[in-house]
Amino acid sequence: MAQFAAQAESRVARKTSVAIIGTGLAGLTTAHLLQNDKQQRYRVTLFEQADTLSFDAASVAIRNEKTRAVERIDLPMRACAGGYYANLMRMYAYLGIPLHPVRFLFVFAKPLSTSQSRPCEATRPGDAGSAPGSYFVHASNLHQTPPPWPANRGLVPHVVEILYLIICHFWFSAVCFLVPPITTARPQPRGSDGPVSEGGETFAEYLKRTWLPRRYVSHYLLPLMSSVSTCDHADLLAFPASDVVNYKKLSHGQQHYAVCGGVHQVQSRLARGMDDIRLASRVVSVEEDDGRVLVRWQSKRDTDGHVALQCFDRVVLAVSPDVAGRIFSPLATTLERMPTKRVESSVLSPQLGDFSLAGGEDLSRECSHHGDDASPSQVITFRTLFSENGSRTEALHAMPGGVLVSTSPLEPTTHSKAMLQTAKFTRTLRTPQSRAITQRIMGLNRPDAVNEKTDGSSQAGWVNGEGSVWLTGSWCWDGMVLLEGCVVSAMRVAEDFGVGVPWQDGPVRA
Repeated sequence: MAQFAAQAESRVARKTSVAIIGTGLAGLTTAHLLQNDKQQRYRVTLFEQADTLSFDAASVAIRNEKTRAVERIDLPMRACAGGYYANLMRMYAYLGIPLHPVRFLFVFAKPLSTSQSRPCEATRPGDAGSAPGSYFVHASNLHQTPPPWPANRGLVPHVVEILYLIICHFWFSAVCFLVPPITTARPQPRGSDGPVSEGGETFAEYLKRTWLPRRYVSHYLLPLMSSVSTCDHADLLAFPASDVVNYKKLSHGQQHYAVCGGVHQVQSRLARGMDDIRLASRVVSVEEDDGRVLVRWQSKRDTDGHVALQCFDRVVLAVSPDVAGRIFSPLATTLERMPTKRVESSVLSPQLGDFSLAGGEDLSRECSHHGDDASPSQVITFRTLFSENGSRTEALHAMPGGVLVSTSPLEPTTHSKAMLQTAKFTRTLRTPQSRAITQRIMGLNRPDAVNEKTDGSSQAGWVNGEGSVWLTGSWCWDGMVLLEGCVVSAMRVAEDFGVGVPWQDGPVRA
């Protein structure tokens, strides 16, 4: 008996130890793939500084006080679409995650002032267009033709606006499919040295080059796309043009979907079978140590501030670039140039007392929308504050149960009596320069990319996997910082580890 126990212990000891820091979708997907390696070669430890796994940490259950119905609200919103989210949706199918189709009515509106109360009357499809300052309503994939009519606009101006938008939208779609964005460095004007933008042209430069009408860009395109990427208009204009163009091309005409009952189902299924999850454990540093990797961390439950340490064979950093640079010194200087910002998302009650937080509810039941193609449209109001100093848009999403989810609010919601829950998260922004940095670190597109620095020198920089440390996350690929990037980068780590991806269909996207 002792001999069998010793053999079993020896088999466990031969496994490669892997620490995964961060439990968002990228960290959980990486952990799931390694944990379910057919050859059982890896022993996975998850580190998370919060008290719960982070992918679903901000989501809440909201009770309607009149009907007593409970609705699970994801913060931030986790909708996906076919085409662009191909790997995410294949993973959902593999995990058996139920999805329901979602139709949106997009209401474009100007706030009368930044202190104006939110348009709580625009919570039902029949109310779309009644929000103060609304100037147009668009139905996703034209599922409702004609869409609701803004109440404050006459017949002739509205018809003219529709014709204008048809022309502009066709123009934008055509250039995205026919005019490829510049993705390589371009020389500066004569008399200057060095590249203008080593990661290609910005979205602003692309819009100017393709002659997109200014009003269409400022009043329609930027409010919609800045809400997708949860950033200000100026931030989006600084994105690589290739990010936005590829998103448009791949998501064009595709159906939107949401996870039935919320992404806690995704989190629980990815974490199933994980027996070494260290919550409330803040990683202080990751250091190379004689062929292995030393992880130092502090437990929030340790009042003495003791720093624990443990050696692992490999470490995966599934965190934002600012955190990765802070805890892993070889990346500190490089990742300083990766812009990030804090974004706020809150759940608001349209009327005080109508809704409340529901604790301890059974949320395992199937979503009522599942399989119901006739489910009503959901209203998202884009309230845009236009300013010469930088325009910005707040997205107000009316959930089926009646509550509002505000993202990137125009005014603080912290002390609002209507606020039921609020959360802040780090958004990694994109620029052509940060795109070039990501390409070099991840070794994407050009084999020699990792050997070129932004100053033109040939000194090699750190590349993913060097020193047995890997990066993964929504920003660790060549595209918009969205959930698809989490899955693609996790698949790439699994590929480096020699682990098969059961839902993979062809080569991993860049």
